[in-house]
Amino acid sequence: MPDDQGPNMEVRAFIAVVLSLGVMVGYQYFFASAPPDLGLETVIEVPRPQAGELAEIEVTEQEPAEDAVPSAADPEGPAIVTGDGPEQVTLETMRYRMVLDNRGGLITSLELLGFDADFGGPLELVVQAPDQDPGGLLSLATPERPEVAAAANQALYRLTIDGFPARSTVRAERPVVIRWQWVDGNGWSVDKELTVHPNGYLSDLRISVESPVDTPMFLTLGPGLEMGADTSRAGIYLMAGAVLFNGAALEHFADEDLEALPLHNPTGEAQIRFDNVAWGGIQSDYFAALFVPEAPMSVYVSAVPAPELTEEAAAEETSPNGNPGTRAVFGVELRSGVPVEIPLYIGPKDYALLAAEGHELERVVDYGMFKMLARPVAVTLETLYEFTGNYGLAIILATFGVRLIFFPLSHSSMKSMRKMQKLQPQMNAIRAKYKGTKDTDKRQEMNAEVMQLYKDNGVSPLGGCLPMLLQMPVLFGFYAAISVSIVSRHAPFGLWIQDLSKMDPYYVLPLMMGAAMYGQQRMSPGTGDPMQQRIFRLMPIMFTFFFLTFPSGLVIYWLVNTGLGIGQQAFVNHQLGAADAIATPGPKGNKKKGRKGGAAKRKKRGKK
Repeated sequence: MPDDQGPNMEVRAFIAVVLSLGVMVGYQYFFASAPPDLGLETVIEVPRPQAGELAEIEVTEQEPAEDAVPSAADPEGPAIVTGDGPEQVTLETMRYRMVLDNRGGLITSLELLGFDADFGGPLELVVQAPDQDPGGLLSLATPERPEVAAAANQALYRLTIDGFPARSTVRAERPVVIRWQWVDGNGWSVDKELTVHPNGYLSDLRISVESPVDTPMFLTLGPGLEMGADTSRAGIYLMAGAVLFNGAALEHFADEDLEALPLHNPTGEAQIRFDNVAWGGIQSDYFAALFVPEAPMSVYVSAVPAPELTEEAAAEETSPNGNPGTRAVFGVELRSGVPVEIPLYIGPKDYALLAAEGHELERVVDYGMFKMLARPVAVTLETLYEFTGNYGLAIILATFGVRLIFFPLSHSSMKSMRKMQKLQPQMNAIRAKYKGTKDTDKRQEMNAEVMQLYKDNGVSPLGGCLPMLLQMPVLFGFYAAISVSIVSRHAPFGLWIQDLSKMDPYYVLPLMMGAAMYGQQRMSPGTGDPMQQRIFRLMPIMFTFFFLTFPSGLVIYWLVNTGLGIGQQAFVNHQLGAADAIATPGPKGNKKKGRKGGAAKRKKRGKK
């Protein structure tokens, strides 16, 4: 049963809109991760080879390396496998330029080709820090006894490529098998085999470890991902840290989440363990390194404290904020002496590309609760981008499409508001008749008269705000799609807008949007309800404040949407204004005749 406020039902609806925006922005400001400011230092300098300098593997010129070499000191003792000395190999595929190090059997550098870093230069995904030696992907960890894994992580492995002694640079034009082997003769045996495909991001990883100490051991990714990541890009849909999928739900762990965990290992690092994990790893806003085991496995996630910058590192930092990235570490548990196959994905968080790999990897592109709207929006924007070559133009064209879909509803709403404006005197008269009454029956009778007035004139009390309410989920869908889509990263629009995934640095677009909303409000007919009018006056200010830090691509969407709304409102005002002039009776039959008679009288007076 409606209450005695009539159009105030619209007030509640608008309050719901404002509260929903407040919750979204409040979450972003108070709960979104903000990694601390730290410095950069690249531990390993890798010369950038020219295309002509890269050598293909020539298997006919070399002899395969033996799997094991007997110890010279004890010919009848355990077989010993080790490297002759420190060695690094640069391997280049169509997707990567990676540095393979035989110390620790690690990937110590991985540049993702086709993408630039946030602050210029190649995109380096392996995070290095001054106090981490060695640092890289695929290191071993023994959280309960950290000193145990130190021997395996410091040892010199025998490094071979396709079974042959490695060269300094290799171009992979076919699948390449990289193998690190180390046996110390005292119970340690580590065999890592990574098959890298030339045109893909998913590699085949096989590992077998035997340890002389009975303690849980893990193969790890991290700490962190993406050297020199821009931490000023923030939002509720941007996720950095650790991520895991248990086959049903996705879990994100930002650094702050991990540091707050109650469990700690002997070194003081916070950690937590999970069983039956389908896949997981580490991520930055737009890239991920994921273990994808063939069967559910046990994993652990930890947060390594970020080191203090040395003076040398501070002097050499390339990032304006000096932040080397996240500090999350993700490890997959290994069983001593049992070979394990763990495919490894390292690449962009591209929904279509990840979906093609299977295992529901596309879930790492997390659109949140508005996925049902955000995914179609993302597909539409990416399709339009292929035709326009400009992501900003794609957003504008998509906005026209959304406005076209909502056009009938918006048109009906604008007409309804004009009718409600005309009904204000009658509504005020009904309320005045029952003013001061506290009798429930009388108040219900008043409500019935108001609703009958609406019905007789074909007006819906929610008609004015219904289009706005329905467009809120679409707005959030655009927010998620633009924030998360890898296509929006570093996508320029023009002039000062050079990255549509980031806020407008000069606040020009949000201010233009706020002015446009104010102009549309001034054009819209008022309902006479003071509370509703106050909310209408506040909305441009609130939206401008909210949108100041939103991605500029999202601001373009709402600015264009508002501009189209102004055009539609002008059309409705013109259309209904003309209709009113014909339909409203004048002194001598209608307004048109009345205006003509008045003009004739004025002309006659002028002659006198």
